[in-house]
Amino acid sequence: MDCTLGTVVPPATSANRIVAGAGSRAANSPGRGNGRGVILHALFLIHRYPPARGGSERFVQEMARRLVAEGHRATVYTSDLLDVAGFWRRGAARLPARAVGQVSNLSNIFEQDQGVRVHRFRARVLPLHGAISRALGLIPWPPIGLTMAPPGLVLPGLWRAVRAGSDFDLVHASAYPSPLYLGAVAARRANARLVLMPCSHPSAKRDFGNLERLYRQADALLALPPWEEQMFLQMGVPAERIHVVGAGVNPAEARDADGDRFRRRFGLPPDAPLIAFIGHKTAGKGALYLLDAAQALLADRPDLFLALVGAATPEFTRRCRALPPALRERVLDLRLAEAEKHDLLAACSTLVLPSREDSFGIVLLEAWLHGKPVIGAQAGGIPHVIEEGETGLLVPWGDTAALAQAIAQLLDHPTQAAQMGARGREQTLQRWTWDAVYERVRRAYAG
Repeated sequence: MDCTLGTVVPPATSANRIVAGAGSRAANSPGRGNGRGVILHALFLIHRYPPARGGSERFVQEMARRLVAEGHRATVYTSDLLDVAGFWRRGAARLPARAVGQVSNLSNIFEQDQGVRVHRFRARVLPLHGAISRALGLIPWPPIGLTMAPPGLVLPGLWRAVRAGSDFDLVHASAYPSPLYLGAVAARRANARLVLMPCSHPSAKRDFGNLERLYRQADALLALPPWEEQMFLQMGVPAERIHVVGAGVNPAEARDADGDRFRRRFGLPPDAPLIAFIGHKTAGKGALYLLDAAQALLADRPDLFLALVGAATPEFTRRCRALPPALRERVLDLRLAEAEKHDLLAACSTLVLPSREDSFGIVLLEAWLHGKPVIGAQAGGIPHVIEEGETGLLVPWGDTAALAQAIAQLLDHPTQAAQMGARGREQTLQRWTWDAVYERVRRAYAG
């Protein structure tokens, strides 16, 4: 691994650790009292967990389930939210209250997910939540600055559970600053191996000072795309602690997909071009300028349909309603179950993910499982996943004309599009299944 892009520093000392004592377990002994290095009990900390849908959520679930399948124990501390907006907005979808653990009876209230013990803690929303989170996130003292950094995850029950400690041998913390910091606290209290998976978003405007120190004290950092590895090196993380693992898919989930079933359900002609988008319908994900590109395409292609799947923001809903009626009826604003999502991918002509916020983009792999070409933005981790002209096309983020042109190119050249999809499928089956990812992650767990 090339270390030339950053200054490699020695492991953090107790004087400069964000959490004193965290991340200090010897790399060759992740299991307490176990000379073979076998993981006995792993704690996963993450903002949400399935059935909440998202890339990091799915990643943690797949790793936890595989640990259990190997005979180990896995525990998850997470929130009760289905909709990530519930961290800063009241009224968001939640799981039933009976699934929400409290510290006083933590051993009795939990879910079982294929042997994984899942504790869900109620997320709170503060008055003026966004402003308070932004202000507190500027405080240099990590227990406040990292715990309350935007989006401001207020999870008092989870905080108490972490402080209470337990017999964990490994702590895997993911995504937002709050669970990353709390993971360091949990690792310190248990003398456990600390593995962090930041899922960095290049577009995020964040002071990385506290995070850099936290990253340097971790026993291992999981990088999804290669650009994240380079960022960690520039922050001074020793190269031997960085593991580029990528993300994955489960090929079995695509086997029963039926594109004709999707088209029949929504009344789409069998041969009509269909463009798919799957993700949170925000500006950063590219959903808004995809609508603009689609409007230009729909005006010239009366047989074209656009299906957008995921949680809709108020701005997206307003933009859809503002479309001319003749165009609006060809835009499907959907929320689909997992099996229905694969029906859409089997039915579509291409998947479009013009996002600047994805550190990897698992949905690209899912589209390739169905042999479909993809279009992504030249932003975030997507250019490290899509091979331009080989497995899909890349366009500048926010460039409506370029996006419309890329979609038209694939629709006008179906042979080229099919070849891209076939190459994407071959690459996915070789490198990006969850089994392959787990083998790479296991090395980070074991040290």
